[in-house]
Amino acid sequence: MRIKKTFLTLVSIFLLATPLWAEGPRTEVYEILQHGFIKVAGQTNLFGFQGNAAPQEGRLIEVDSGYTGRMLLRFSDLRFDLPLVDSVLERPDYVDSKVYPTILIMLDHFHPKDLPTKIKAEIELHGQRRPVDIATQFQYIPPVVKVTGNFAFNLSAFGVKPYRQGMMNINDKLEVEFKVFFCETYTDDKHQISQEVVDRLLAEDQVQVVNQKGFFGCAEIKDKKVN
Repeated sequence: MRIKKTFLTLVSIFLLATPLWAEGPRTEVYEILQHGFIKVAGQTNLFGFQGNAAPQEGRLIEVDSGYTGRMLLRFSDLRFDLPLVDSVLERPDYVDSKVYPTILIMLDHFHPKDLPTKIKAEIELHGQRRPVDIATQFQYIPPVVKVTGNFAFNLSAFGVKPYRQGMMNINDKLEVEFKVFFCETYTDDKHQISQEVVDRLLAEDQVQVVNQKGFFGCAEIKDKKVN
């Protein structure tokens, strides 16, 4: 009788514990917002040039407090301060941006609470992928993660030949600087923040947070889902 009772107790514990094992790691998805900026700057032997990107594409995924992310930068979305830069980037003997129209920035697994000064990442450009260290800063004010960073890379590392025309040549190095915002959303009533935090996000970063029954997240994402 005692053996039977012990067996039933063990079965009960197993049945109760199994759903916990089956849940697996907690995952949250953060969508990129159309705020902030991504800049690409270069230099020739005669002058410098810079492009600002809008709109922005990307996503951040949190798994058990660790994050991975990606940002996609399209050459066609870069607004350069010099009109000839676009046509130079399109040249088949240079970046060939019509065939290779994007720069993909992939952030490896990192923990913002560790306050990393640099994180490991990968850049995909011109059909090739290379590792790069990105100097970063993170700020998490639920439901928003703000990521700022900068890095530089050499085009020749991606198989891009140096560009020269007449007396002008373009330096091999490009510099990238960014400030991007990612936002998570919930459709339950458990996630709420104070009005003080809502006002702070709007004042500092022009990010509007919807903090109401049935939705907690950013107004920009809610508007997209409704439309």
